[in-house]
Amino acid sequence: MPMPWQMVTAAVSAILLRANLPLSVALVWISNPFTMAPIWYFNYRIGSLLLGERANESLSFVMSWDWILHTFTLIWQPLLLGSFVVGLALGSIGYLGIHVLWRIQVNLSWRRRLSSRKNKVVFKKPRFFQTPDNVHKQDHY
Repeated sequence: MPMPWQMVTAAVSAILLRANLPLSVALVWISNPFTMAPIWYFNYRIGSLLLGERANESLSFVMSWDWILHTFTLIWQPLLLGSFVVGLALGSIGYLGIHVLWRIQVNLSWRRRLSSRKNKVVFKKPRFFQTPDNVHKQDHY
């Protein structure tokens, strides 16, 4: 749901929860005045489906307080449920996707490190410097 000062709220929440600050602020821009109507309609349709209600096909979105006060009272339950379910689903997919990508990146990094260690030429001392201690000791009588 849109709210005033979304970027500030996202930034403060990211700092308090030790989350990724730039990503949190950037993702706020997904829900802007141009994308809000399709997002709300999709969430409304999902909520209606889950509640077993028939979605109002003649529903039109107008960015105004009048629409919010009159139409929103008719659709708030499916919209709220749909928003919760879609948010939970997309958040879970995002979390798992980032987790998988992170694991792939770490594994590739370890493989590259291991490969570079195997291919690394290690300087070894020539054999004539590697002598046992007692060979070159002179006996002093």
